[in-house]
Amino acid sequence: MAVNGKALVVEGDIVTMDPARPRARAMAVREGRILAVGGVEEARAAAGAGHEVIRYGSGTVVPGLIDTHNHMQWTGIQSRVVDLAAARSIADIQDAIRAYAARNPQVAWITSGSGWHVVNLKEKRYPTRQELDAACADRPIYLPRVGHAAVANTLALKLAGIGAETPNPEGGKIERDAQGVPNGVLMEPPAFEPVARLVLPPSLEDQEGALRDIQKVYHAAGLTGIVDPGLTPEMFGIYQNLWARGELTMRSVLMPLADSSLPVEENVARIRQFGVRTGFGDARMKLGAVKLFLDGGASLGTSLMREPYPDERCNCGIQVTPTESFRAIAKTCAQNGWSLGVHTVGGKAIDIALDVFEEIDREIPLKPLRFSLIHAYLWPEERNIRQARKMGITVATQCSMQYTFGPLLVQRFGTAMMATATPVRSWLDGGVVVGGGSDSPVTPYSPLLGLWQARTRRIAGTDEPVGRLQAVNGEEALAMYTRDAAYVAFSEHERGVLRPGLLADWTVLSVDPVACQPDALQDARVLATAVGGEVVHEA
Repeated sequence: MAVNGKALVVEGDIVTMDPARPRARAMAVREGRILAVGGVEEARAAAGAGHEVIRYGSGTVVPGLIDTHNHMQWTGIQSRVVDLAAARSIADIQDAIRAYAARNPQVAWITSGSGWHVVNLKEKRYPTRQELDAACADRPIYLPRVGHAAVANTLALKLAGIGAETPNPEGGKIERDAQGVPNGVLMEPPAFEPVARLVLPPSLEDQEGALRDIQKVYHAAGLTGIVDPGLTPEMFGIYQNLWARGELTMRSVLMPLADSSLPVEENVARIRQFGVRTGFGDARMKLGAVKLFLDGGASLGTSLMREPYPDERCNCGIQVTPTESFRAIAKTCAQNGWSLGVHTVGGKAIDIALDVFEEIDREIPLKPLRFSLIHAYLWPEERNIRQARKMGITVATQCSMQYTFGPLLVQRFGTAMMATATPVRSWLDGGVVVGGGSDSPVTPYSPLLGLWQARTRRIAGTDEPVGRLQAVNGEEALAMYTRDAAYVAFSEHERGVLRPGLLADWTVLSVDPVACQPDALQDARVLATAVGGEVVHEA
């Protein structure tokens, strides 16, 4: 990065994502912002005498990539607990627990990261409390998965007061054996929060270290910004500590959680008492929308569907937040200048969210607030898309989720149905702004995976596209992680495009993501990443 007021000239093949000037050969940068974009001589003239030069002789420079739904802090913490991502059987899970317990005799609770998947296990099911007991019975075990499920051993259930007489909480499910005794599987936050609350959090030092370290990994993947959804006040504090020390290199838009396990009055009171609202902060750390869960996950059988799951005649999923509570929270957000991002996976949840939004929109226009649907991939109808466009509702989508969970969902719903899931083409054709993301650690954080999947519609384990008609072109895919992602992140006035006056964030890819053949993205590499004109990663 240029220092002492000197400017920097970046030369190379540049894709700006600015419709007014889509391509350039150079840009001039000073004090973290872009001075000029165009030809080499134009950039050098703007930079003035004594400027420095970065010349990218190969690869393509694009605006810094943004992930609109990424649990960065959670992903960092996952690296410091039991890692089950590689588990392919319940025996693998048991071995990982035994090894972790032996290495960490001082740890009171044995917990895991959430990025592990039942579909990857040979048994295609969750481990029971007895199987966890066989790995470690004298310490409580709590294994959360993707924010919608968890498994606990016998001691953990006992400590949380969950037994045969414990009823299913509203919005949650305690799975049971043939005798009606909890088997250790807890579905959705109202069911697993009683256990989660007992787990001692990592030390402040560990949490800050995890967040600091994961940024380096993300920069190496080409990311310059993320939206981290569903944060507690404590998690906000970790971000602010790094921000205050100048250690927050990732531009972070933070979404406070409306906790469905709390009384609605408490959630409403919190929103009213914040005193600040969406958009408060600076270019490194700012407030995004409030995050709320309306339903669960498709791979878990808890997303709220219009019709029962094909393999479960009586199950239409779980509505995590009751409609009246959702309505009260959504209206309170609108009244107090907050945006709202709603986790909606199944069609019925999408219907409920947009119908409630329409009620509120008649009184308080939602377009300026940019309420959003998060996921919204099974299966929005044409009327949903029209509703979203009319109210300016944005969508945070995750093509990597379609890739990762595709095989399981094809098995459950069939190829024809999955061909219309994650309908990015339909959202875009309907005039809805779509931001790309990953939901890491639920699915891989690499934006290159998302760019590739959006164009190819491939899913894990097959070379055949599933839903070719929902594929997008190279420019549309890149926009989801740059220009449109910045809009979803309330930041289009400062990033997402390489244009004079905006922040100098860029990513250099080994291929041109707009012009290359889609499959070239599969083997593409990140050559460099810069935030505010400072190179934070070089291959």
